[in-house]
Amino acid sequence: MEEEAPEKSPDAMAHATEGRPESDQQREGATRSIMRFTKKHVLFVSAAIAAAVLAVFTSGLANLVTGLLPDGWDEPGSGIKVVDVRRQPMSGPVLIPEAVEFDDMTDARKKVNDPDWEAQHEWYAAGRVTWEVTLVGRHRDPVVITDLRPERTGPCTERIERGTLVDDIPQGEGDKIELRTAIDAGSPELISVEDGTAYFDNGTVTLEKGETVIIAIQATSARQTCQWVLEADYVDNGKRETMTINAPGDRPFAITGYGEDLPYELIWAEACNSRAMTPEEASASKKPADCN
Repeated sequence: MEEEAPEKSPDAMAHATEGRPESDQQREGATRSIMRFTKKHVLFVSAAIAAAVLAVFTSGLANLVTGLLPDGWDEPGSGIKVVDVRRQPMSGPVLIPEAVEFDDMTDARKKVNDPDWEAQHEWYAAGRVTWEVTLVGRHRDPVVITDLRPERTGPCTERIERGTLVDDIPQGEGDKIELRTAIDAGSPELISVEDGTAYFDNGTVTLEKGETVIIAIQATSARQTCQWVLEADYVDNGKRETMTINAPGDRPFAITGYGEDLPYELIWAEACNSRAMTPEEASASKKPADCN
């Protein structure tokens, strides 16, 4: 087995070159310079390649992780998603100020409870309405809703006393309402039906990832016409966030007072399934003869 030759010191190398032709010494010096230059560049290129490989691996890993997470997971205020905003069926009369046509009472009731129809038409809850808001948590850490409140978008105005009224009211006992609010009050707030206290003064709603909650809100207005939205404050990943919840069509919720004297052009009600009635017909003790 051959033994590795010991590295020569500079003095030894200088002694070894003594007596050698000057051309040989120049060639040897040039060779050493080329070797040093090549070694430096090999190290530089190796480091650059390693950095590039690391960057590609890191990027690929990040893309893989991102692909496993829901869209918008890293966006501010993305910890809660509004899954659905829906008017609870048969939760109160619906007033359509402009002219509208229905085939019969069944068609009228179906349309005023259709979110797509609601989004395309101007309409107001008359006196009372119940909205169901469905929320879902999207982050690994729980998202805590600390406040949910109705906010009017402007001053309330006079009651609307025209248009077509669809008397979409329950014929029996409806589902229990969790929260209620008087939109025409000085400062509307959500009140617990169970104990009559402001719900979010002492309570919160916590959403785990994938957990769904349905919040039913009964809104009322005695006489005025008001438009409003829901503002939710919540804590997501240690940060305080706020989100706005709108009605279908991305517009404010709307309510007007109910006219007990039926000051409307037409009224759709269970008493007459086949056609709309005049206020006089709707107020009579007997239904019109041609109603079925």
